[in-house]
Amino acid sequence: MIGSEILETIGTVAVPLPSVPPTMRCEDVDRRFQADPDLGAIAVVGHDGRPVGLINRYDLITHLSRDFGRALFARKPVAELMDRNPLIVESSISVDKLESLIADEHQAALLRGFIVTRAGIYYGVGTALLLLQLGMARSERRNRALERARQAAEEASLSKTRFLANMSHELRTPLNAIIGFAEVIRKEMLGPIGNARYTEYVDDILSSGQHLLSLINNILDMSKIESGSWRIQPEVIDPVEVLETSLRIFRERAIGRGVHLNMAADPDLFEGFVDRQALRQILLNLVSNAIKFTANGGTVEVGAAGQADGGFRIWVSDTGIGIAPENIPVVLAPFGQVENDLTRKYEGTGLGLPLVKSLVELHGGSFELDSAPGRGTTVRAHFPPPPAAGTVVAAIAESPAAMSD
Repeated sequence: MIGSEILETIGTVAVPLPSVPPTMRCEDVDRRFQADPDLGAIAVVGHDGRPVGLINRYDLITHLSRDFGRALFARKPVAELMDRNPLIVESSISVDKLESLIADEHQAALLRGFIVTRAGIYYGVGTALLLLQLGMARSERRNRALERARQAAEEASLSKTRFLANMSHELRTPLNAIIGFAEVIRKEMLGPIGNARYTEYVDDILSSGQHLLSLINNILDMSKIESGSWRIQPEVIDPVEVLETSLRIFRERAIGRGVHLNMAADPDLFEGFVDRQALRQILLNLVSNAIKFTANGGTVEVGAAGQADGGFRIWVSDTGIGIAPENIPVVLAPFGQVENDLTRKYEGTGLGLPLVKSLVELHGGSFELDSAPGRGTTVRAHFPPPPAAGTVVAAIAESPAAMSD
């Protein structure tokens, strides 16, 4: 039997079957075949040990079973019926090269067999069964290697998630303190600062701390989604209310950058079946991106509307710098950024759009991005309708995120 290892050369598995001389009578070779039902071919070897041909079981039996076949060939030397040009390979040939050689030039060797030599001297016989066993063994080995690689990747991903969770906790705790104390100082809650320059520094500390905290939260959120540990809890809510709440956060930032922030919600009341926190996270990322990449005097529009199937959609559209079509796959990949570290003018991790896309898809929805340089960007997220009555719990339990911990 062939082991499950990948065998490098054919010499390690060739069957060292006894050979026959070219002068042996066909009837004697036939007896060899009859004595061993598993024997498919026998090498015909000269007195110097070099193969001169190959006699195949099927060929010999066919000749002997024809009318007068045995009378004609039984006592003749096997050299008259042997294949005088069989495939002969050195034992050092790799299995891959042998397979290519048979496929390209010697397909008949699969049926007739082939001869293996060492330094030109007969060593053994190879058959289609041998190649099949080799293929099965190599496939088994590769499957085990792939399984080990999959397990290693899962373990590495789990380790990464744990590391990010621990690091996020360790970083967020002091960051929250920095942000909190900076707000206390900026508002002069314990008395006047006394120097206007200090106020500027406090504003910088507060802004930097909030930005760093946002980056940490995005990295942790993306890690949770990739590991399948993000749990969504869809419920029937008013999406417009979540939209209005989210926009209040960005009003001041938009005014500071000279960007017009507008809302275009469907005047007709509609409901959405969605995780409230996830929807808020989607809006925060999209609006933040839109304002960041829109120049002074530009416009950002945020909208929501119901759909005929009972679902709903949201969109965020801006008149910003836009994205070239060939760069859209880049910005949708985690940590993907079109500009390099030396030339990019906009800070960030490149996780905003991938995070939004993943959160929408966790709901079973679809994500669209339409953009062009100088024309701006529009992102649309479509959410499916609520499940039928009585299946809400099942829909939540069966979601990919809800099944993992």
